[in-house]
This record gives sequence, structure tokens and C-alpha cells, in this order.
Amino acid sequence: MSLPPTVRRVVTGHNEKGEAIFDSDSQLCPYNPMKPGTPEPAKEGEMGFVTVFRTAGIPDDNTSPWVDMHNKIVNLVEKDNVTLRIVDFAPGLPGLMHRTISVDFGIVLNGEIELELDNGVIKVMKQHDIVVQRGTIHSWNNKGSETVRMLFVLLPADPVKVGDKELPDTPLPVPFLKEAGEQ
Repeated sequence: MSLPPTVRRVVTGHNEKGEAIFDSDSQLCPYNPMKPGTPEPAKEGEMGFVTVFRTAGIPDDNTSPWVDMHNKIVNLVEKDNVTLRIVDFAPGLPGLMHRTISVDFGIVLNGEIELELDNGVIKVMKQHDIVVQRGTIHSWNNKGSETVRMLFVLLPADPVKVGDKELPDTPLPVPFLKEAGEQ
């Protein structure tokens, strides 16, 4: 079985004179977020994640060195960080209904995928389509025969309120969550 294509990440910064530099230029291999323990490269037919970048805060600190979060088990979204992630959805994998306390910008880079809401309503998203996901329970379902690649930017948000009730995030499988105290 082959591996999903890598993602090239170029990160810029500054040298000690304040001049712009290329701080990093690397190929990132998607990992399988469903396997517990140390992230392993995703194989054909598996879901793949690439955590391209996570800010150190909001606003971010562009003076301090950045921390590479790729190949680390991190929560899907954090309350004080913006996350840029690539997700590969293999064909035929069951979708996972979930809600995060965030605003997610999702862009279909290639392929076609179903976005299903918890009420059963489905929209088919195609290459270059963009979704603004505002804290709803949803699932991504790849009914096609090819892997679909999407880019997501996740921004923390306040929980959705309906009347006096706050809508909580949903539990995710353990591999998606970092262990308590783990960095």
C-alpha cells in the first residue's frame, strides 16, 4: 500500500538583524490520528492528518521561535490557538459525528465529499468548495473511490447558546486527544 502524498511546509521568520529568512522547508507525512500512541504514517485507506501549524496564542508571537506540532497528538482545537491542518479522508471510512467549540474554515483541495449535519441533511462539497463550520455537529463522509484532501483552519470560539443552554463539544476517540499533562 502507498502512503498519502506529503505536504510541503515553508515557514518564514527573522534573523538577528530583523531580515526575513526561510526558517524551515520540510515535507510532512500524513499520520493516522485514529491509532493510539506515537503517530504513525497513514497508509492507503486510512485517515491522514498533517498539523501544518498551530499558533502559540491569539495573537501569535512572531518573535519567539515556533513549535512544530506535526506528528504530535494534539486536540482538534484549543481555546488559545489557531490550527492549520490538512486532512485526508480515505474512501469508505465511516464518518465521525462531532462538534468542536470553534469556527472551522474547510477547503476541499481535491475530490468530492459529503458534509452531513446531525439532522441528516447532506451537502456534497467538491474541489475548491469552502465551508464555514460554526460549531455544529457534523460528519465528513467520502463515498467516492479516491482519497479526498481538505485544508482546515480552526479558530477557537465561544460555545453556541440556544436559549439558556450551551451546546457542548462532543467526545472524540481517545487517539484524537492528547493525554492529560502531555505537551
